[in-house]
Amino acid sequence: MKIGIVGAGIGGLTTAALLIEQGHDVKVFEQKQDITEIGAGIGIGGNVLEKLGNHDLAKGIRNIGHEIEQMAVLDDKGNTLSNVKLKKKTVNLTVKRQDLVDVIQSYVPSQYLYFGHRVETIESEPLKVTLKFESQSQADEAFDLCIAADGIHSNVRQSILPDSKPIYRGYTVFRGLVDDVNIKEEQVAKEYWATKGRVGIVPLLNHQAYWFISINAKAHDAKYKAFGKPHLQAKFNHFPNEVRMILDKQSETNILLHDIYDIQPLKSFVYQRVVLLGDAAHAMTPNMGQGAGQAMEDAIVLANCLAQYDFDEALQRYDKLRVKHTKKVIKRSRNIGKIAQKSNKLLVALRNFVVKIMPNQLASAQTKFLYKTKLK
Repeated sequence: MKIGIVGAGIGGLTTAALLIEQGHDVKVFEQKQDITEIGAGIGIGGNVLEKLGNHDLAKGIRNIGHEIEQMAVLDDKGNTLSNVKLKKKTVNLTVKRQDLVDVIQSYVPSQYLYFGHRVETIESEPLKVTLKFESQSQADEAFDLCIAADGIHSNVRQSILPDSKPIYRGYTVFRGLVDDVNIKEEQVAKEYWATKGRVGIVPLLNHQAYWFISINAKAHDAKYKAFGKPHLQAKFNHFPNEVRMILDKQSETNILLHDIYDIQPLKSFVYQRVVLLGDAAHAMTPNMGQGAGQAMEDAIVLANCLAQYDFDEALQRYDKLRVKHTKKVIKRSRNIGKIAQKSNKLLVALRNFVVKIMPNQLASAQTKFLYKTKLK
């Protein structure tokens, strides 16, 4: 089958790797001139590695990953609010985002990748789908199937569902990577919650770590766009030593800033011969650390369905398995953000009290549904 994949991010590359392996005629179109991911670190949960099973890609990811066993939430004085042990007998990893992309790309031979190709719109028909490129020098091309993995601002989704727009969720996030850090609890990812915002510190391999700082703000807030390392240090100088140490280690440059968006859950990811995948289908806030993982799960499930069923049934099965599940992840992640981003002192005190008395087993149970999805 001739398949066009729009977008060479984590979801698009994973899909390409699996479908090429099945023998499909695949072309991956990426609007940039190379494959670079904007971001610091990322989590790949056991739910993804379990679904990859014995595939060589799972081994590649394990080789670049640092294992995390617990997720801790603390207040700005360092008092523990919750400490959740991750599911036993699974491997939950943190990796540098670019390292993950590089590993997945290594399973996609270069002849399948077309850079500098920006898909402007599509024409979907019952028996084919035609991709139309922004550059007039690039001829339209027809495919049996188009897989849209072109992110939250997907041109393909906009062609099909013009009313599906990214929704700003009220906070912006700074991110960075630091080297040569001495984190005492190397298997614990931590978040510090406070009225000024929250700070996350996540260990990586080789004494590296990535961090994030999430602050309530207006969309495109000029004040925070002007922030640099000294501003963040001043704003969070009352936080525990670990936070101050991480910010001290951060270079003056290479601090990323992104407003946080998601999209309203869609009723379907399949439109004739067009399939939405990853952020193009179900962009979510980062509060559950599942954005990349769910894109990879989409790829695994879609490849499995195309291998198992005839064409129409395969797309229907993919739709059934992924729409309902990712809707739950979007909503749960959104709700975690609402709770974690509280800034009123009384509400923060009440929230901290409730989180602290909540049994860790109950908090852990909130993610069990991630492991119960079917593969095909």
